[in-house]
Amino acid sequence: MKSLIRLLLADVKHRPARTALTSLAVILSSCVVVWVVSGYDALMGQSIDENAAKALGRFDLVVAAGGGPPGQGIGRGANAAAKGAGGPAAKGERPDAPAGKAGGRPGGRGGPGGGPGGGPGGGVLPPPLIASLREDARVAEANVTSQSRVSVGVVDPDPERTLLRHDRPPVLGMPPLDPPLIGSDAHEAPYELEDGRWFDPALPADGAREGVLSAEYAKNLEAKVGADLEVNSEIGRFVVRLVGIVEQPGGGGRGGGSGQAGLFVPPALAEAINGYPTRAGRVNVVLKEGADVSAFVKELEERLKSRNSSATVTDLQALKEGMAQVLSQMGTSTLAYSATGVALLAALFIIFTTLSMGVSERGRELAVLRAVGLTRGQVAGMVFLEGLFLALLGWLGGLTAGWGLLRVVAAAKPDLFPQGAALGFWCVALTAVAAVGGALAASIQPAWRATRVAPLDAMGPTPVAPPSRWVVPAAAAGLALIAINPLIAFVLPMEATARAWAYAGLGCPAMAIGFLLLAPLVVQVVEKVAGPAVATLLGLQPRMLGSILSANLWRTLGATIALTIGLGLYISTQTWGYSMLAPFTPGDWAPDMLVGFEPSGLPDDQVPAVKAVPGVIPGRVLAMAVEQPQVVGKAAGTGGGAGGTIGKLDNVVVVGVDVDLAFGGDDPMIPLTYVHGDRDSALAKLKQGRGIIIPDHVLESSGLKLGDPLELVAPDGPPGATVSYPIVGAVSLPGWHWMTKMTGLRRRAVRTGALTFAPVADVRRDFHVDRTNFVWLDAQPGASADAIEKAMQAIAEAHGVAAFQAPGVGEVVSKRPYARLTATETVRTGIASRADAMIWGMSQIPLVTLLITSLAVVDAVASSVRSRRWELGVLRAVGATRWGLVRLILAESILIAVVVLALGFGFGVMAGWCGSGMSRYLSPFGGMNTPLVIPWARLWLGVGSALVLCLLAAIQPAVAAGRAEPLSLLKAGRAAA
Repeated sequence: MKSLIRLLLADVKHRPARTALTSLAVILSSCVVVWVVSGYDALMGQSIDENAAKALGRFDLVVAAGGGPPGQGIGRGANAAAKGAGGPAAKGERPDAPAGKAGGRPGGRGGPGGGPGGGPGGGVLPPPLIASLREDARVAEANVTSQSRVSVGVVDPDPERTLLRHDRPPVLGMPPLDPPLIGSDAHEAPYELEDGRWFDPALPADGAREGVLSAEYAKNLEAKVGADLEVNSEIGRFVVRLVGIVEQPGGGGRGGGSGQAGLFVPPALAEAINGYPTRAGRVNVVLKEGADVSAFVKELEERLKSRNSSATVTDLQALKEGMAQVLSQMGTSTLAYSATGVALLAALFIIFTTLSMGVSERGRELAVLRAVGLTRGQVAGMVFLEGLFLALLGWLGGLTAGWGLLRVVAAAKPDLFPQGAALGFWCVALTAVAAVGGALAASIQPAWRATRVAPLDAMGPTPVAPPSRWVVPAAAAGLALIAINPLIAFVLPMEATARAWAYAGLGCPAMAIGFLLLAPLVVQVVEKVAGPAVATLLGLQPRMLGSILSANLWRTLGATIALTIGLGLYISTQTWGYSMLAPFTPGDWAPDMLVGFEPSGLPDDQVPAVKAVPGVIPGRVLAMAVEQPQVVGKAAGTGGGAGGTIGKLDNVVVVGVDVDLAFGGDDPMIPLTYVHGDRDSALAKLKQGRGIIIPDHVLESSGLKLGDPLELVAPDGPPGATVSYPIVGAVSLPGWHWMTKMTGLRRRAVRTGALTFAPVADVRRDFHVDRTNFVWLDAQPGASADAIEKAMQAIAEAHGVAAFQAPGVGEVVSKRPYARLTATETVRTGIASRADAMIWGMSQIPLVTLLITSLAVVDAVASSVRSRRWELGVLRAVGATRWGLVRLILAESILIAVVVLALGFGFGVMAGWCGSGMSRYLSPFGGMNTPLVIPWARLWLGVGSALVLCLLAAIQPAVAAGRAEPLSLLKAGRAAA
C-alpha cells in the first residue's frame, strides 16, 4: 500500500494541472449539494423547531371546523375521514354541512367572502361546542374567530390596475393572495405586537373601524400603523384604520402557514363587511395554569368523536407533525436528493475522464510496473486509489468552500438562515455520497483497462485504435433501451401507481443507459459528417479530423457525457416545462374578453346595453348562465391524478350559451375542436335540449362515452335531486383551467374538474339562474379593455343591485355590484410570465452543472494535445503554422461540442416528452393531454453555453501548443512514446 501511495503522489506531482482541474470540478459539485441541502435543513429547522410555537401564538390549542387550522388540513381530527381534506362534515352535525348544499340566489355565487359556506376552514363550529369549551373549568379563554376572503389594499386615489386588484372582491378560483378577513373577539393580540395596539373587540360596526394586520401582509402592502385600508367584499367597499401589526405566525408566506394570519377586525365589523352574521370556524383556547394540555386534548377528541364531528384539535405536538408532513409534500427533500444525484453524475464522469486519460497516457508506465512485479490487482488498486484521492480532495474542499459560502450569505441575509449557517449531518453525508460514490463508480472501467496492460507493452507504444466491432451493436441495444420509456409513458396499459414505479425504476435508468450506449456511434457519425464541414470552415484538411475523437474513444466519451449531463437536463427541463404549459394556455377557442357581473348578475333586458358599449362588436356578445354543480353517478371522483385531487371530477363549471351563436355558423364565437363526436351532430342534439359538451380528458379518464349521462346536483334544488345531461361531444379545450380560475367562473368552489357547455335555457331552468351573470365578447381591433370595463361597471352599478341567498346564511344585499373584465390575452400573458419564472428557476442547477462539467472538456483537450505532441511536432516541422495547430485543436473542441449537442438534445427532448406524458397519470390535473413543445428560442442559452464552454476549454491547450517550438514537441512526443 505504501508503494501505491508513493506512486500516486508522484503522478499527482507530475500532473498538477489535471489534479487541480478535477478537484475543482468535484469541489463545485459538492458546493451545489451543500447549498441545496443546507437550505433544506434550514427550512426544516425554521419551520418545525421555531415556527410551531409561533403558530399557536399565546394559545395552548386550537379547535377548527372541518380539518384543522384554516387552509392547512393538519391537526388531530376526531373524524379521520375529514382530516386533511377540510371536507364535508359527518352526518348528524348540520353546522358543519358542506358548502353549496343550501341557500342560493338568482345568478349568484356560493357565498360571500370568497369561500363556499363562508370561509376557508371548510365548515362552522356548532354553538354547543363553543359553549362547552367556555364553560370548562380548565379553560381560561376561548377566543372565537371567523375567516372569509376579501381584497385588501392601502387606500389609493389611483390604484394600479392589474389582473388581480384590491379594488374589488377576490376571484374565487384563484388562491387567496390578499389577507383574509378574520373576525376575532380576543381582548389581547393572539401573536406578539410588532407595532401599534390591539383593537377593542366590542367596537360596534358603525363605530371606529379598526383592524390589525399580520406582519408579512403589512410588508407586502407597504402598510404602516395609521394607514387606511380598503376592504372589498361581495357586498361593498369598506375603509378600515390600521391600528396595529402583529407578528406573522409560524410557517410564514402568504396565508401565514399553520397559524392564522390576515386582517383582524372586531366581530361586528366582520359581519358588516361580509354581510352575514359571524360564523365561527375556529376557537383558540388558553388553558389555566397547571392544566394538562395532553389530557385536555385527548378528552376533547373523544368528545368530538362521540358527536361524529369533523372538527379537529391542534396542539403543539400535532402542529409539529403537520408541518413535517407539509414540508414532505412540498418536495423539499426530493430537491436535495435530486441535487445530490446530479452532483454524483457530474463527479462520476469528470473523475472517469481523468482516470481514463491517465490510463491511456500511462500505458507504457503501467506495463513497466507490471514487468517489475506489480500484480493486476495492485495496478487496479492504483487507479481506485487515485479516484478516491481526487474524490476526498474535492469533497473536503467542497465542504470548506460551501461552509464559507453559507457564512457569507447568512451574514448578508440573516432571514435565510435564522438559526445560523451550519453543515448538518445530511449535508456532510450526501456530499460524501456524491463525491466518493461517483469516484468509486468512475474507477471501475479505467481500472479494468489498466489490468489489461501486458508487461510486453513496455517494449513500445501502445497502439490506440478506434473500436468498431462493438459500436453498432451497442447503439442498437441503446436504441432498444431508449424505447422503453415512451412505451411506459404512452403505450403500455397499466395502473397509475405501477406506471409511476415502472417509469422511475425502469424507464428512466434504461433511457440513460441507452444514450450512453448510443454515444460511441454518435462520436463516429459526427466525425464522418461534421468533420469535413468543420475542417472546411477552419481551413484544414478533412483527413486531419478523420479520427480525432475516436482515436481515444474513452477520453472523448468521458468529456462529452460529462457536458451532456448539464445540457440534457437543461433541455429536458425546458421541454417538459413548456409541454406542460401548452394544455393550460387558453387556445383560440376563447373569445377576446369575459365579463362577470357580480354578485347578482344583470337582468336580461340589459344585454343590449352591453352590446352597445363602444369597442364591443355587437354581434359577438354571448350572454351566459353559469353554475358550478357537484357531479354524482359514474363520473364522480374520476379523472384525478395519483395523489392529486385538483383534476378529480367532483364538480364542473356548466356554462349555458346560445348554441347557434356559440358553436354554429361559419364563424362561431367558440370554435371547438372535436376529439370525440362532430360539430353537426353535437349541435343538433344541443338544440333538442339537455345535451352537454365536455373536455376530451374527462371522457378519457372517467370511462364515460358519448351518449352517457353526466349527472349533476343542482345546488339550489331540492335535497337529493339531480339533473342529467347526455354527453354529445368531447372537445380539445386547452387553457380551460386558467380561464375558469382567473375569471370568477368557479362560483362555489376553488377547484373544479371541467368546463362544460350546455343550452342556456336548460342551465337556467335546472340551476335556477334567473339573470345573466357572465358575458363573453369579442372586441374591435385596438379597443381599450379599461374603457370597456368602465362602461360595463356603469351598467352593473345601474342595474346589478339585487338581493341574493347566500348558502347557509340567508338573504344578503349587495351594496356595490361590479363588473370584472378578463381579457383572454391578459390571461395568456400572465400564465406565460409565471411559467417563464418557474421554468427558469428549475433550469439553474442544470446550467451550473454544465459549467462545472466543462472542466472535463478542458482536461480532455489538454490530454489530447499531450498525447499528440509527436504528431503536432511533425506537422510544425513540415510547414504547419502556429495558427494551423491552434485551428486543429479548436476543431477538436468544436466536434466535441457537436457531439454534446446531439446527445444533449436527444436526451433532453426524450426525457422532457416522456416526463410531460407521465403527467396525465401523475399530475393532480390528471388526464390532460400534453403535446410535445420544443421551445427553440429558449434553448439557445444552454446550447450557446455548451458551445462557448467547449471553445473556452480549448483556448489554453491550443495557445500552449501553438507557442511550442517544433523540436520541443518532437522531444516531448518521443519521451512519451
